[in-house]
Amino acid sequence: MKTFYSSRRFFILLVLLVSTAFFSCSKSEDIEKEVTQEPEIENPEDPENPEEIIVEPDKVVSINTGAVIGEFYNFWSTRPMINQTRFNGANFRNSLQPIKNYVKSYNLVRTMGGRTDNLNMFYQGVDASGNIITDFSGLLTSMRNFMSTGFKPRIVLSKVPWEMVADKVVNTYGNTSPPDNYDHWRQYVNAFLTTLVDEFGMQEVKTWRFRVSTEPNYTPSHWNGTMEEYFKHYDITVDEVLKVIPDAIVGPGNMLTEGVATYTTELIDHCAVGTNYATGATGTKMDFFSISYYEKIDQNTVALPEKIEPYRNKLNSYPKFSNIPLDIQEFGMLRDENRVRGLSLSDATELGASWYAKIADLAYDYRIAEIYDWGQEVESSNLPQARRNVTEMFLKMEGGNRVEAIDQITGHAGIIPVVKGNIVYLLIYNHNTTRNSTAKRTMYPILEGGVISGETRWRMNEWTVDKNHGVFMHELYKDIRAAGVGEKNTGRIYGNRPSDRFEDGWKDVLSANLSKYTQMAKLPKTITDSVVQKKDGKLTLKVDLEAHSVKLIELIPQ
Repeated sequence: MKTFYSSRRFFILLVLLVSTAFFSCSKSEDIEKEVTQEPEIENPEDPENPEEIIVEPDKVVSINTGAVIGEFYNFWSTRPMINQTRFNGANFRNSLQPIKNYVKSYNLVRTMGGRTDNLNMFYQGVDASGNIITDFSGLLTSMRNFMSTGFKPRIVLSKVPWEMVADKVVNTYGNTSPPDNYDHWRQYVNAFLTTLVDEFGMQEVKTWRFRVSTEPNYTPSHWNGTMEEYFKHYDITVDEVLKVIPDAIVGPGNMLTEGVATYTTELIDHCAVGTNYATGATGTKMDFFSISYYEKIDQNTVALPEKIEPYRNKLNSYPKFSNIPLDIQEFGMLRDENRVRGLSLSDATELGASWYAKIADLAYDYRIAEIYDWGQEVESSNLPQARRNVTEMFLKMEGGNRVEAIDQITGHAGIIPVVKGNIVYLLIYNHNTTRNSTAKRTMYPILEGGVISGETRWRMNEWTVDKNHGVFMHELYKDIRAAGVGEKNTGRIYGNRPSDRFEDGWKDVLSANLSKYTQMAKLPKTITDSVVQKKDGKLTLKVDLEAHSVKLIELIPQ
């Protein structure tokens, strides 16, 4: 027994000595490898056996990068402006520098008078001979200052001046009645446009857009007359515009799409086949058509399809109008989830961002040429609201080709794939219509064809907007409340104007924490130079999305 025990001890000792020697040798080889081998690429994959992603069929988006369906064109670069005299201030003009990378034009409304604030009083009645009296010095001052910014103007020919109506009914936005005497209106339109042509030249002014009125089917707030009276007003105005600028780009007022609208597509019929009130001919010149579209968060919808389809279909029914620009010339999220409107016309959080990505997808589906945007910054700052970061994504994709994407994805989620040169972009979004939704998603883009066919390895970058990325409003609200600033519990929440919700002290909180908010508001890059590879001729990705989120994936061939 003792001999057996000693032998056993010897055997165990021998095993230990051999194991130690082997481990020392292996460790030395590992150290040598660390010194002599090149650093490994992040997420390396064997070209012959890339890591397999197990996909769920109902979450697949099949993308053929060789099947072009249209351009990723710029629809976001025009802003409306209620008061063009704001451009007279140097501080205001200078404040616009940060937005010039994505704003190119301003649509100037209520330029001809008839306002509740009595600005733009260029028309001053008629003399004894029936000739109008005008003073356009103020118009020239504001337009010169506007032109100094480099933006392109668009002019809304409204409203009818107070002096042109005997019965001065003051409606929500000023005078909305047609003129008592259309000869005086003609003279005024002619003089107004002639002043602009004389100052800025025909070659310049004929490139501007001219819109006749605003929401003429919103009675009486924007038009205190009948449908036929607006048709007459439009025909006569267009006729006079063309006398001054024969090549003018002109169209009717943007149509209200709310339930209180008094008519809808009849205006298109009139311009196509109706009798022109000014000329007696059939139809009226219409170079573009537009609507207003405002979402209401409390209705838990994305209502654009039902708003735009009647107009898209009617325009398509007339060959001469099927390809004219169809625009949204007023746009935003009008109310919050508590049915509160306030002055904000947007949601400044990730909810507004994911909604905007969904709207972009629909805009291309319905061939919406432009969406006029009231602004994408937060009040009293140049800080971007979350939706502005989605525009930053658009800017990377602008000018590329949208390619085919086929899926069975339900709800308000999807992918806009774009090929720009040899780079592939995927704008991937998940939108839910309620703020407190927790409905996350996973999507599997599977790419093939086109530029994918010629490359095996791809370098991938990703940018993200969601509740934890590219949004500072939640932090701002937390800090304002911690500072004891008065909160208006009946005010709009999370709009782009904090003054809708908080008392004046909120500005002090914004200023005190500006560097923090500036950093949080930036569009963050969430993946840098990861390497992905094809398998069986296809490139498969897995993308996880928060309940309200937008991701931009960039794929660059290696």
